[in-house]
Amino acid sequence: MKRQNGLDMKQPPDLNKVTSRMKELMKPVDMQIMMCDDTQDVMIMACAMLQRVKEIFDNQLGVEGRKQMFKGLAE
Repeated sequence: MKRQNGLDMKQPPDLNKVTSRMKELMKPVDMQIMMCDDTQDVMIMACAMLQRVKEIFDNQLGVEGRKQMFKGLAE
């Protein structure tokens, strides 16, 4: 199976490594959120991020995979 960012996708990931990588990847996003001037900016940013997440899931998992990832979030 394919390796991504040093993680063997056949093996269950080491949660400490995944958590550490997530924190690292989120730093630029957190900085952008802090640059928002008001609630409207934060909402614009959130909507843009949600759209990008949808595109990432579609590209990486396919439409059905994306639907599984989003399943239950709208409840």
